[in-house]
Amino acid sequence: MTDAGGHRNSGPRGVADRSTAARSTPVRSGGTRRRRPVRRWVLYAAVAAVIAAVVSFTRLGDPTQPREQYFFGTLQTSPRTARADETHGIRVAHLTVQWDRFEPAPGQVDQRYVAALRARVRLFRSAGLRVEAGLGLNNPPSWLLGKYPEDSFTDQRGARFTSSPNLVFSQEIRNEVAGYLRQLDSEIGLGSFWAIRVGVNDAGEFTYPPPARSTRGPMSYWAYDRHAQASGADPGRPPTVPPNPYPGWRPGQGTYNGAAFGTRQVSRWYDWYLGALADAVNWQTGQYEALGYRGLLLVLIPGAGFYPGDLSAAVDGHLRETAEGGLISRGAGFFRTIALIDHRPNVQLVSTALVDGSGTPRNNACQAADTSVTPDALDPAAQARVRAWSSVRWISRIAAQEGFPISGESAGPHVAAYYPGVMNQAGRQLKSCGLTGLMWAFDHNLYDGTPGSSLGDYASVITKLQRGDTP
Repeated sequence: MTDAGGHRNSGPRGVADRSTAARSTPVRSGGTRRRRPVRRWVLYAAVAAVIAAVVSFTRLGDPTQPREQYFFGTLQTSPRTARADETHGIRVAHLTVQWDRFEPAPGQVDQRYVAALRARVRLFRSAGLRVEAGLGLNNPPSWLLGKYPEDSFTDQRGARFTSSPNLVFSQEIRNEVAGYLRQLDSEIGLGSFWAIRVGVNDAGEFTYPPPARSTRGPMSYWAYDRHAQASGADPGRPPTVPPNPYPGWRPGQGTYNGAAFGTRQVSRWYDWYLGALADAVNWQTGQYEALGYRGLLLVLIPGAGFYPGDLSAAVDGHLRETAEGGLISRGAGFFRTIALIDHRPNVQLVSTALVDGSGTPRNNACQAADTSVTPDALDPAAQARVRAWSSVRWISRIAAQEGFPISGESAGPHVAAYYPGVMNQAGRQLKSCGLTGLMWAFDHNLYDGTPGSSLGDYASVITKLQRGDTP
């Protein structure tokens, strides 16, 4: 989907593809639901981790080379620097496919653009780099929303979000995306990509879009289009998304159809809202699997999101308007939503918030004692403890709880300015949190004099980590 996710302290960042824009901000939240039993998918996830490791660490095109412990890449990789990147230990290039250029009109493929994409892939591969792709689902062609204007994300006030397609509640939109993916597979071959990025919002990450640009409030619950509000069977809503349990109810209301609307009903509505978001991710990974794609599918997790106590308080308040409610309206309760992602052999998580400045102390690393924390615990002491963790530390704990492999990306200097030693800190987070690899934002920052982000700095960190040392 997107080439990169946006990050920032304590929340999901929504950002357009990292190849095209700076990232945005993540969310934090919590929940009231009891801890789920250990999932039967744990064994499946362990197998997935092994498969992912095999896919990840073998040097492309040279089976005689030893497997490397981690993978390292850059975002917005330049063809001009590909060979220099590879000689310094970088093994993954990032490529953005622009849907609007690939399919400028419905069913019409631009063959010149296809040729350019093929050439870019060949160049990266000839330089010894694997290709991680964002396929542009988060930045669709203008004709898509023009064709389905009533299917845009719509919030409780009627505001519409048209910067990304409504993959959550619109079956028509999903059908168009499925057609685009089939065409892309036919013209380029999805198998050309070592990994594909997966998300939902305008940054290609695993949250709903950000609140509408309006002075009317800080929260937008994107569940008020015609399909999201349908109470029963609706052919325009994906069949895997259940009908709205309380159509017409709006956050902040204490009554529904003339009767009291309690916290149990609020929780049920919000569970439905989160489940629909996760369904959009599961639908995408299912589409790639149906097309025979066996590379990595990377679900982008921006920031830390909100915590269990935040959600408990929000539900008690009927999800009313609060300054902090933006994260909750975006569905950034990763301690809840990650558990809803389907376990497939090639699905991994990506924390897009390494060295984002979060945590106390800043950018702190994971610790062995973190395993004693249950992510959805409402205990005040546990809540205070995890709120001091860095974003990647929190997401890594959730990933481990749910049995998902996880890699990381630096947040980018537009989120938290780089400084001498920043790559060492990222390396310590990677190693301590058990990440499988790192994508650095951005490739040009290795060459433009950005403090602490030179090609030499990256090569030094890569060498230390590959031989088992801590930077």
